[in-house]
Amino acid sequence: MNRFLASVVLLGCLACSLAAQNPPAPRASANDYASSKVESQYSIGAKLLSKTQIQNSFATALAGRYVVVEVGFYPADGKSTDLQRSNFSLRSADGKSSVTPATPEEIASILQKKPESSRDVTLYPTANVGYESWPVYTGNGTKRVGGPVYGAGMGVGVGKTTSPATSESDRKTMETELRDKELKSGDVSSPVAGYLYFPITSKEKESFELQYHGADTTSQLPLAQK
Repeated sequence: MNRFLASVVLLGCLACSLAAQNPPAPRASANDYASSKVESQYSIGAKLLSKTQIQNSFATALAGRYVVVEVGFYPADGKSTDLQRSNFSLRSADGKSSVTPATPEEIASILQKKPESSRDVTLYPTANVGYESWPVYTGNGTKRVGGPVYGAGMGVGVGKTTSPATSESDRKTMETELRDKELKSGDVSSPVAGYLYFPITSKEKESFELQYHGADTTSQLPLAQK
């Protein structure tokens, strides 16, 4: 019985782990998102994730570095749309900045810690012992004698230190997670949902506007930071 329960728990954990890699399911309608727009060819909804929500939703360290937006896209009945990441942009509410979504590959490459080499200067004591001869004058003439010579000083060593870096497999793991949860690109004829990742351009707390540039119209969805 104990083995059976342990197996059930293990399978449940694996199922939760696999489910966590899936993008969010589309909500019942675009109106179920914090911000939404209804157009003739489609409806679109969006929700800005808080820092805590990002930390709970992703193993990749996005919080504080990227703005994450959950998007739901709903083509009108009988319509098909070529949905692309490049159709979206995030603009600050004051209109001073605008960025496009970053790709999973770009984010994983940036977040991967690179080895940083630096040159350390080390001071260390030195000592040396030698033997030197010198003349000593006596009453019977000149006699050469010698003796040990001692010296002390300070040496300087320059070395290179390297900080640890994440492995290539770590980068691929981040890339896979972000790609699996991203809003998918391609022809869309039924509701889809997923996340878009925008690099943070300011340390100030801002309000944003998500823009979707469709074939015939541009939808603007206000997003407020919480």
